[in-house]
Amino acid sequence: MRLSGAWWAKGLVKHNEAGIKKALPLINRKYELLRHLSEPELQQQIERLREEVVQHMQPRHVTYTTVAIVKEAVRRKLGVILHDEQLLGGYMMIKGNVTEMLTGEGKTLTSLIPLFWFGLQGKGVHMITVNPYLAERDYMQAREVFHFLGMTVGLNRSELRMEEKQSVYECEITYGTWSEFGFDYLRDHLVYDPKHQVQRPLAYAIIDEIDSVLIDEAKTPMIIAGKSKAAPDLYYICAKFVRGLREHRDYERDVETNQVMFTESAIRKIETVFMIDNLFDLDQMTVYHYLLQSLRSQVLMEVDRDYLITDGKVHIIDAFTGRVLEGREFGDGLHQAIEVKEGLRLSEETRTNASITVQKYFGLYPHLIGMSGTVQTETEELRHTYGLEVMPISTHRPIVRKDAPDLVFSTKAAKFQRLVKEIIALHQRGAPILVGTTSVQQSEQLAARLSQVHLPCQVLNAKTEREEAEIISRAGRKSAITIATNMAGRGADIRLEAGVAELGGLHVFGLERHESCRIDLQLRGRSGRQGDPGASQFFISLEDELFLRFASDEAEDWRESWKWGEEGVSSQQLLRFADMAQNRAEQQMYGIRTLLYKLDCVVHRQREWFYSEREDILHSEKMEDILSRSVSHWIDICVERLCPAKRLPEEWKVRQLGQEFGLTVSIHAVELMTPSEIRQQVGQQWRQGWSLFLETQLLEKWRSSWRERCLRLIDQCWMEHMEVLGSVKQGIHLRAIEKRDLADIYEEEAYQLHLKFIRKYHRAITREVIQEMKDQLAFPLSGSA
Repeated sequence: MRLSGAWWAKGLVKHNEAGIKKALPLINRKYELLRHLSEPELQQQIERLREEVVQHMQPRHVTYTTVAIVKEAVRRKLGVILHDEQLLGGYMMIKGNVTEMLTGEGKTLTSLIPLFWFGLQGKGVHMITVNPYLAERDYMQAREVFHFLGMTVGLNRSELRMEEKQSVYECEITYGTWSEFGFDYLRDHLVYDPKHQVQRPLAYAIIDEIDSVLIDEAKTPMIIAGKSKAAPDLYYICAKFVRGLREHRDYERDVETNQVMFTESAIRKIETVFMIDNLFDLDQMTVYHYLLQSLRSQVLMEVDRDYLITDGKVHIIDAFTGRVLEGREFGDGLHQAIEVKEGLRLSEETRTNASITVQKYFGLYPHLIGMSGTVQTETEELRHTYGLEVMPISTHRPIVRKDAPDLVFSTKAAKFQRLVKEIIALHQRGAPILVGTTSVQQSEQLAARLSQVHLPCQVLNAKTEREEAEIISRAGRKSAITIATNMAGRGADIRLEAGVAELGGLHVFGLERHESCRIDLQLRGRSGRQGDPGASQFFISLEDELFLRFASDEAEDWRESWKWGEEGVSSQQLLRFADMAQNRAEQQMYGIRTLLYKLDCVVHRQREWFYSEREDILHSEKMEDILSRSVSHWIDICVERLCPAKRLPEEWKVRQLGQEFGLTVSIHAVELMTPSEIRQQVGQQWRQGWSLFLETQLLEKWRSSWRERCLRLIDQCWMEHMEVLGSVKQGIHLRAIEKRDLADIYEEEAYQLHLKFIRKYHRAITREVIQEMKDQLAFPLSGSA
């Protein structure tokens, strides 16, 4: 369903769109025929369409009929007539494209077209949203339409029981959030009984606000974690140690990537204080990890910006929405490092049981499409990472919103002062105002200034998604002043109250440019929906975080030569400078996402091995074959290690080899044997004992017991492996000094660690098998090698 990136070029976009627009008269002609049918007659048409799809009888008219049927179903059940741009958007998604439809163009109803089409394929289609509120809202709106179309539809919620989730996933169409689908995938690969898995094989996914999910959320992997026993003393020791470190002397801070790294002098100091030879040895990863997390908590993490402290606990603040993430913790011990820093009671450390990045999870869907109002700027990344192409859809009505050029100020104080003046003037006219901020702190600072001049405002700050949507929807009322983080309430339309259009519509102000111009476009797009009047403008200062992080030297030069006073200026030179800083930020974030994707590609290959091995255990009817394979694997490893071909036979450790497998092995005639013959002899002796052992077992009960034991052993080894991999990833940026590709370095180390993980797993299985045989068969067996 995905299209080749080579096919896409700007010159072909208009040509392709024009070609597809030729389908619109045919679709609407079919629609005119359908709208005059009785309900039984229309149901017959739907059933005929289903049969044609199931039998793969799919000439071109079948897709036209699909679009027309959805249009008629929406008219009959919702009283809404889909306009041509919605039909075009839905048709383009059927063809495998991502569609860009601006805010207010009706993406939610447009999605019903590809949902119906892919639902007809019978493999299940997942309709993915950014938050539970939108999932439930869209499900409730679409449910009646799909029931009319004869489709089963369900809502995937986190509170559902296992049986309920299985039922939801059996539906032809399933609504839910991106994270819930991802976590269900991870949980399915942790079960101890295949009957407890809930998902069918992944087939079709349609993502609403696809840029938010695939781009904005791509920096943070989905993680299922369990509690583990931390080493509190080491946290306190490391926290005390890093408090004595000084920037530039002991550590360097990369403002752009928001990373810290120890200097050479600090590394020598650490090795002396902690009495270790090499801090970067894999055996020292625990010490290094705790030290780095302590340093990150001290230098990078700031209270009331990155986290809140309430009731003696640390709560994460979502960087995009400003919302407190209930029930979430910073991973890999960072949460505990912050608790030590803040003098709080130390909680149990979380341990990663399973994880996957957003990119890799959605890459598992054979057919992936989506829609957004602001995705055109990310065309290259979507094509490169996901193999997706973007089709911009024209607006139903012309955009009449007035987008004024940014006003640039030397200081934040001057920016706030001018913005408050603008808000006062507009408020006196009765015009509604929406101010987008990049942080909770900014929202509170502006609200405080408006309070000083007695202007009431609604601050959208750490609300639930439902409250956000309700607040945002009221932002179009007369005299309303709404302050919100740029991402808050996304997906909810702002409709103008009667009389507001005559006042110029909704006025949107951006208080600071975001790290991506796409987020700025989303804020502008809050105004001017469906041909409504409106206005937008950004007020930025040279003290904004964007400039401090990505262009601090240049910003300082501009401040020193400032000549435009306190009222702000839209100088072309300054605007080009702002664009340059934002472009740097975008390139930096893209680089981070690309590196994380490359690193997870390495992990994913290992994850696939782990999941495949685990599935074999989970579904195996003969556990003795699984165990025998592990023991044979460990025999191969031990013979290679204890009886290597490059050493003389008299140097081989044959007796130690026998002891490893519970065998009493003589060394008679070893000098005449090859390692292969040694391997054969040890394997033969073990298999003799194995056969005798199996004859004494009640196999069904024994197999069930060992299935669970095997799963627990492989899970334990995998979790330990993931911890070490995580520590390597945490410090990978320190390896940049080697002037090699970081992904290549990581792949090399991850490969060696994976071999170690496999050896550890097979050794654990072998030792438990041998011990059980000893207990029940009076092992060891005697024999000669």
